[in-house]
Amino acid sequence: MNALLQLPVARLTRTPRAWIPMAAWSLFAFGAAVALHYASPSASAGDALQTAFGALALPLLAFAVVGVTLGGDGLARSVRSVVAFGAVPARAALAEVLVAVAASALLASVVGILVATLSHGSSDPPLARDVLATAWIAALGGAAYASLFALGASFGARGGGRAWLLALDWMLGASDGSSGILTPRAHVRSLLGGDAVASLSNVASAGMLVLLAVGFAALAVARSRRV
Repeated sequence: MNALLQLPVARLTRTPRAWIPMAAWSLFAFGAAVALHYASPSASAGDALQTAFGALALPLLAFAVVGVTLGGDGLARSVRSVVAFGAVPARAALAEVLVAVAASALLASVVGILVATLSHGSSDPPLARDVLATAWIAALGGAAYASLFALGASFGARGGGRAWLLALDWMLGASDGSSGILTPRAHVRSLLGGDAVASLSNVASAGMLVLLAVGFAALAVARSRRV
């Protein structure tokens, strides 16, 4: 497994041009947080986290991370080089999904922390508590989104299913009804202070993000066995 992890890690760390979309969405989230804070001093950190970060930057950061990890290709095609040398397709796919999930969780957590800090208002809870809560919520959201997009990358010759699942997440996740239960978007919004999903508690939404991350990843790996 250690050998299989080297290829996706190398794609992430040795492709500087691929960092551009990740940097762009991070800067967008930071700029929106600062603009909201100064335009409306009464605004809370939750406003910036729910809109600029949770609704836009977070899913698009994960989308970019998965794209880079898979080399801009579909999940099946991205592992063919190591499968040709005898690697088991499912294990190779699992390695790529794990790297994408870990990288997305880490990046989302860091960006979320900075957004919470930049947009923190006088009426918000203590900054340390806000930062801690944002860190784990963003990490769970980043992991769930990465798994979702890894599953999407298993559809289409070049992983075009990622875009379809991004659109589906935006459409279904916009609702606080039962249609949003299977979308990371709805649960992230709820945990960041928005409307609850189908009247679920925050603990239940957090648990759902874990289940979605594991479930989507398992489905993506299962589909890779067809390589």
